[in-house]
Amino acid sequence: MSLRVGVVVAVDIGAARMKVAYADADGVVQLVRFERELWLPSGVQVEPDGSLLTGAAAMRRARQRPEGYIADPMGRLTADTVEAGGVVVQTADLVAALLRVALAGAVHAAGSPVGVVRVVTAGAWGPRRRGALRTALQRAGAADAELVAAPVAVGWHLLAGGADLPEQAIVTVCDLGAGFTASVLARTGDGFEALAGVEASDGGGDAMDAAVAAWLSPPTSPDGVVSAAAAAEAVVSARLAKEALSAAPTVLVPGASGQVVFGVPQLRQAGAAVLDRAVAAVVQAIEAADVGREHLGLLVCVGGGARSPVVADAFADAVGVRPVTVPQPDAAAVLGAVQQPVPIEDGVPVPSGRDAAGAVLAAAGSVALFGQFMSGTQRYGPLRSIQEGWLLANWSGLCLAAVLAVVATAAGASWLHMARYAMLPETPPDERLGRRLYGVALAASAVVGLGVCVGYAVIAVGSFEVPAGPLLRWSVLAATPVAAAVVVAGLLVIARPLLVQRSWQAWFRFPVTVVVLAGVGGYLIGYDVTDSPHVLRLFDWWLQQYITEPRQPIGPVGRLGAACLGVAVALLIARRGWIRVLTAVPLALLTATVLAWRSTGLITAVFGAVVAGWWLWRILAAVGGAALQVPAPSAADRPPAAAAGAAAGFGAAWAPPPPAKPQSGAGTAERGW
Repeated sequence: MSLRVGVVVAVDIGAARMKVAYADADGVVQLVRFERELWLPSGVQVEPDGSLLTGAAAMRRARQRPEGYIADPMGRLTADTVEAGGVVVQTADLVAALLRVALAGAVHAAGSPVGVVRVVTAGAWGPRRRGALRTALQRAGAADAELVAAPVAVGWHLLAGGADLPEQAIVTVCDLGAGFTASVLARTGDGFEALAGVEASDGGGDAMDAAVAAWLSPPTSPDGVVSAAAAAEAVVSARLAKEALSAAPTVLVPGASGQVVFGVPQLRQAGAAVLDRAVAAVVQAIEAADVGREHLGLLVCVGGGARSPVVADAFADAVGVRPVTVPQPDAAAVLGAVQQPVPIEDGVPVPSGRDAAGAVLAAAGSVALFGQFMSGTQRYGPLRSIQEGWLLANWSGLCLAAVLAVVATAAGASWLHMARYAMLPETPPDERLGRRLYGVALAASAVVGLGVCVGYAVIAVGSFEVPAGPLLRWSVLAATPVAAAVVVAGLLVIARPLLVQRSWQAWFRFPVTVVVLAGVGGYLIGYDVTDSPHVLRLFDWWLQQYITEPRQPIGPVGRLGAACLGVAVALLIARRGWIRVLTAVPLALLTATVLAWRSTGLITAVFGAVVAGWWLWRILAAVGGAALQVPAPSAADRPPAAAAGAAAGFGAAWAPPPPAKPQSGAGTAERGW
């Protein structure tokens, strides 16, 4: 089932920083790294000849020519043109320059072409700014990009993080950035509906920085006038001190009369008016949405100021719901824009040949390996005797047959789940019911796979009349880690909604290439150990014409099979193509070299452990995104001794920042509370 072509890329151009996220071929969401940072300054430098510079090059040039620096192009979309250093440039061209850098960075990071582009916008944007952004996207070569409102993107980020948001659930999103925006959303069957939104430009991070700077009283010149450099330095110091209070109860900052101890109580006092305006915007948004406070669900804080210690108590007192945060609140919108599902054609998942091939090939490989085990095993000792017999067997073949049996049943559960939509086209799809049914089927498939392993052992016990212990150990015990991981995956599917833009079936689709390599590799090793089947003798003779080595128990055919298993392991542990190549060659050589008569079972057991690790990695990658966190009690409630120690430790390392130029410094620090 293919839901998209290429990677999904999301761009969030804020007032100070631009963040870019993408979902790679496996559906794993990551932020794009620009040099050493996970963000890029959102300013653009306009040169005298009309050329545009972005990123670090723009910041360096802005120090020499600050009059040509445009700090916030997205904030100027209401104007068609803007003048910078005597040069008039269209605002759409400024935004297009940033978008081109964002898309190029995503392509370089993902190593794949861009399939879907999404751009985060403010929830209150009207047709004028959206139309100007459409023009910029067209000039950047992404005319078909989707525009996603920031609060809606945060809603998808919550769902991908495991938040239980049933239909009609109410979510209040508080965006604490340069300004402040409160939005109220309702969960619908296929997404989110914005019920109300209130902006308070004087209730955000910029206003808080100014309030803190005024409270610190920047030094004045002898004539009583505050210089521009001193005012800019005071704002930067206030911002740094405010952000530092997210991790320490108190800090030392430069004030009018030297170093000043600045803590959470001082922050609450300095920004009381700003915080009141933000709280009023939240209350107004809830009232405008016409939602009773008893029906409020989550109240989520995102943006650069979500971790501020003065936010949680103020919102909880005003609304009655304590806010929650996500691990990366400043990137919640851009991550959520990527995690929003890509619609499936016709509204239902369609089974593809890859899904069927995975189940059929794994089942065929498992049966073939078990058949080779049975035909190549020799029993020693009299039948129906008091004395137990013993087997000279290819235990690696039985082990690999058991592992592939569990893989086959898991793949079959995925294919059958999607095939039911094709068999019952008149049945409308229900995402929650379908997801839970698939989770149950996936967990049950692991039990069925273990049942097949038990059947293998029972057949061998009845055929050879030997104790069941060794046979169960190499079949059921070898496949148990894989089966346990599949059961955990099924429980995860039951508990969580649709993951990013991929379906759960696609997320847990086991690589077909690995199944083929493992089956072929195990079969070749089994031939060298048991001389079965005889049809491979011609291939063995042909291979020996090119590979000459002293006569050993393991010949060229078995070593070729071990190399296939090494390549299969490389495909499971590495995701990028060039890393797979670099990993596959040494692993193939290593397994082919160390393969011996007594190590065949160990090598296949290691492969089974890697298969279980692949399932566990998919599980951890799914749950490691955006777990909700309730803010801890504010730092003001900590013991005085701990607060004093933190203040001393941070103050010893504090150094006043250098004077900043107002023209070029706007994009150098994250604007948030």
